[in-house]
Amino acid sequence: MMALVPTSNRNSNGDNPNAEKVCDILQEIRDEFHTLKTYVSRQPQGNNTDLNNLSEMLSRVEHTVKERTDDVLNMLNGNTVTTLNFNQLRGGRQNIQDGPMFDQFNQYQQYRDGANGGSREKLYTSRQRHNEGMPIVSIGAQQQRLVAPGAVARLEYEAKIMRNPFNKRNRQLLHDNYGIQLPIIEKQQQRTPPSKNLMLGKTTEPLGILPLKSRRNPIDYPVPLTSEDAKRGIISLVERGIIPQGAHITLEPPPIQPKKSSLNDPTLRTRTYIREEPNISVYHLEPPNIKQLAITDKALSPPPLMDHISSGTLTETSEKDLNLLLAHNKSHESDIIESRKSSANQTQKGSLIATNTGGIGSLVGRPLPTPASNFEYKKTFRLIIQNGSTKDQTEDFLQFRQFYCLMWGSIVTVFRILEKLMHDYAIPVAFINGEKVTELAQTIEFEHKPTLEELLSTVINRDEVEELIKKPGRRFFGSGGKERAAIAIQSYWRCFRDRRAYIRLRKRKWAASVIALTWLTHVKLSKVRRQLIVIRNRQLDLFKTKQNELRRNWSSISTNRRVIVHIPSLGLSQRIRRKLNNLPVRENYQIGRLCDLYDPNVDIIYVSPMTINDEILQYYNKLMNLRSSVEQNTEQGSSSTLSNASERFMIVVPEALHSFPMHNMCLATLLKYSPRALKRIKNLIKGRTAYIVTGVSHIDDLYISEYLDIPIFGCEPEASYLYSTKSGSKRIFEASKVPVPFGEYDIYNQQHLFESLAQLIVEHLDVQRWLFKIDDDFDGLGIAYCDVVTYLPCYKNVLKEAARFGDKWSNRWAQEHSYAKILSELPDVLEQHTICVNKAQFNNWQDYLKVFLAQGGIVEAYPPSDSVTSITVCLSIEPDGHHTIICSGDHLHAESQFSCWGLSFPQSSVESHELNLYCSQIVEQCKQRNIYGYLDIDFVTFIDAKTDKQQVWTIDLSIGYSEHVSLYRVMRFVTTGHFDPQTHLFTAKVKQAKRLRNWQGSVPEYNIVEKNRYAVWSSRLHHSNLSVLHYSVFFQMCRAHGVGFDIREKQGSVFTLLECDRHENIGMITIGDTLQNTLSNFAYNLNAINQEITTASMKGRSNFILAINDIENILGITQENASNVPTATATS
Repeated sequence: MMALVPTSNRNSNGDNPNAEKVCDILQEIRDEFHTLKTYVSRQPQGNNTDLNNLSEMLSRVEHTVKERTDDVLNMLNGNTVTTLNFNQLRGGRQNIQDGPMFDQFNQYQQYRDGANGGSREKLYTSRQRHNEGMPIVSIGAQQQRLVAPGAVARLEYEAKIMRNPFNKRNRQLLHDNYGIQLPIIEKQQQRTPPSKNLMLGKTTEPLGILPLKSRRNPIDYPVPLTSEDAKRGIISLVERGIIPQGAHITLEPPPIQPKKSSLNDPTLRTRTYIREEPNISVYHLEPPNIKQLAITDKALSPPPLMDHISSGTLTETSEKDLNLLLAHNKSHESDIIESRKSSANQTQKGSLIATNTGGIGSLVGRPLPTPASNFEYKKTFRLIIQNGSTKDQTEDFLQFRQFYCLMWGSIVTVFRILEKLMHDYAIPVAFINGEKVTELAQTIEFEHKPTLEELLSTVINRDEVEELIKKPGRRFFGSGGKERAAIAIQSYWRCFRDRRAYIRLRKRKWAASVIALTWLTHVKLSKVRRQLIVIRNRQLDLFKTKQNELRRNWSSISTNRRVIVHIPSLGLSQRIRRKLNNLPVRENYQIGRLCDLYDPNVDIIYVSPMTINDEILQYYNKLMNLRSSVEQNTEQGSSSTLSNASERFMIVVPEALHSFPMHNMCLATLLKYSPRALKRIKNLIKGRTAYIVTGVSHIDDLYISEYLDIPIFGCEPEASYLYSTKSGSKRIFEASKVPVPFGEYDIYNQQHLFESLAQLIVEHLDVQRWLFKIDDDFDGLGIAYCDVVTYLPCYKNVLKEAARFGDKWSNRWAQEHSYAKILSELPDVLEQHTICVNKAQFNNWQDYLKVFLAQGGIVEAYPPSDSVTSITVCLSIEPDGHHTIICSGDHLHAESQFSCWGLSFPQSSVESHELNLYCSQIVEQCKQRNIYGYLDIDFVTFIDAKTDKQQVWTIDLSIGYSEHVSLYRVMRFVTTGHFDPQTHLFTAKVKQAKRLRNWQGSVPEYNIVEKNRYAVWSSRLHHSNLSVLHYSVFFQMCRAHGVGFDIREKQGSVFTLLECDRHENIGMITIGDTLQNTLSNFAYNLNAINQEITTASMKGRSNFILAINDIENILGITQENASNVPTATATS
């Protein structure tokens, strides 16, 4: 039995220099003998007997020197050792050298230190020194070792100390005897128990807090800080209010510095492999074998160096392997040295790295590295599935099964799934990561079916396996692949066949459902249409019945007490209403209907299209009460004054006013969907005579009439819509034989438009401009015009042709050539030079033409004159057939010359009897078509250049209550005047003081005289800056500029308030004694208001300036006409 016996500290450290000299001498002698023996063995074999004898003699001498060397060494170590024979010594030495610990130690030291082992003598010497430095004790039957009693006691005591790791000398003995440096384990500081003598009460003084007033004052001076305040930290300063809570606090320098991360080049990456040996991370005190190193740089492992050393000799091949190993490890010695740092005592002679002596001799003196105390080993299991079956007899699998035995059931399930996957896709070999399998098995326990991605995440060689799996047709390569392919083909075919049949069935079901739904919808819509037709017919029959009753009883109704329900609805077509942004404001232009209270027998219910606030209601109450003051001033009858006008009107606002913001419904429709408003109106008129006065008639007026059970003062909605169109009015004008412009109506296709326009141009060469009007046009928004003569290339040639033919030009055969030329050039001229009035809706001729042909329209001539005046005559056809001209006036224009912005009342452009004649003819035709109610007839007048006479054309007919009628009612209400339809003059009774003689008394006397009054009104005054003023401020501003109404003289200005939300729109009536003064006062009022509410920075949107310019032009023409009259009189 062999055992290592530790030497004393003194001998191991080599403190005797003489002993070292003796050992060196003996070693040199042995080397010389060995060299001589080697030399003799290499001599030629001439005399074999002599050489053999010489070799035996040298061997005996070498053995003797070896025994004496051992005895000297034992004596120097203080031990008495019985010398073994050569064979026993060699055999024992060989056993030690062949042991795994010695090989591991020597190879590991050589691999770590990188010593140069090329010298055969140095390697042999270091082995000999190693063997000589380790005393050998042989305990057997023939020989017995004798040891001094004191030494035995000392050895036992030191062994006892080394077996006790808690002994203080354990660390030092291991270092002295074996060169092992144990790591230093720091003791955890024990927490001292808290003292039982606790201090009660406060130990610090309270800190001062910044007052609340100073904390909330942003301009207050900051509080000075002391060093004591700074020591208490930022949190204390924030809590005390010295630093605001919203302050942004930063640390200088910041605790975390941003740094650019370094990225390694992936092309220079070296792959490392971990050899999974069972004792990879187990550290022993014995020298390790180099084969068991856990980490290597490449797959190439170092050659087994100790296999060559153990034989006692070093061959040429072993020298080459040693050089290769040392050269291979020299490039990586720095990485290995840094990764395995030795302790502080390793800097001694035994642990020096690559000293000058080098070689294998430095491997023995280096102590083994000690692992870190907190190292935790975790095994990585590398499992194999080959050809669809798991290698379950490998060492890794058995260890993996033992390690995860508690959850082996789930792991087996995962392996079955993996085996099936590898088998189906014929994967030759797959390396499985055990840890990933364990993680996946934990999810399977919760009834989770793993996906392909999760299964592939457990495969170590995933790239190769995934490439094979994703290869088309791979799953048919394995065993049973043909059967699976056949199954797949059949499945795909059955799927295709069934899906095709299903899609066909689904399409049929869809078609059947569409047909069924369409049919049901058609049936329901047909039923609804039939019901609506029945309802409409019933409503229409009721309307006709009520109309007949109203016609029969009108004489008594018009003179007795009655209630008028005013609904100022604009029942326009949906296309027009959708384009109007201010439809409620336009409907409320007729708020002057309240002044129908002029008749003391009338009570008014006004349905408002806008909400009414107290300010507007108070204004109209004062306006209604103004009538009594006017009558008292003129000493008119007291019958009207006894009735309180403010109590005889009621304003009703429908609750559905804001329920349909996107539909832009007219007021009649909103009232239809307002049951509470309808019920309230019905209660107000219950048991009283009443009728409805609408605006532009709508089909929903019939529903309201049926619900309220009262008649409508007007005609049937369909008739009203038909004859209010441009083509419908042309039919009435032609039947009435009143003068109309040259033109064509009922145009619905493009060819008809071009042909009719070309014929009109040929027949009327003096007309410079031609107008196009859409049938359901409203307020001039559907008008376009083109100066055809100006841009027509062949116009001059046509004039020459007309002059050449003379009187024969009216014949069609004379016009044929010119007609063809104009017809060919007309489309391009219209495309390029037509101007649309409503540019917001129609950008070009094509857009306009599309709507024109869809809705129908007319073409008519524009008056061939530079001065054209438009006139509107408002009249009413009562149910009994009697008609009355309510008012007449000349147009004022602002935004467009084709739109009426206001009127100057009464008209003074045409002889009154001529207008009355035309109106009578038109009324007769309207009666024949059952058209009753309120009408507006538009005329134009101009001086014909050919005859130098005034011409009047009838151009338009509007059926319905208009804003001009409502403003006239207001004027008549505040002046108590009267309009004469025969002379078209308006007179009012005014008090006038008599001229007193000197002998008469001083008390003045007054006479009541009738004086003419003129008015200029408009309900379309718009200024965006009016919204910044309250109405009270607005009226104070008007008083400051002298804008008001004189009750005594019955002249001045009166306003109509239209809206309470934005109040950007307002109406104004100016009354005067002459037309020139009235126009001047109206322009002055507009200018004063505009200057007050307009600044350089706030100009706003307004039509005031445009209206002022038009009025100034009218004043200029009026003054010119007035100056021409005396001249003509003097000439005559």
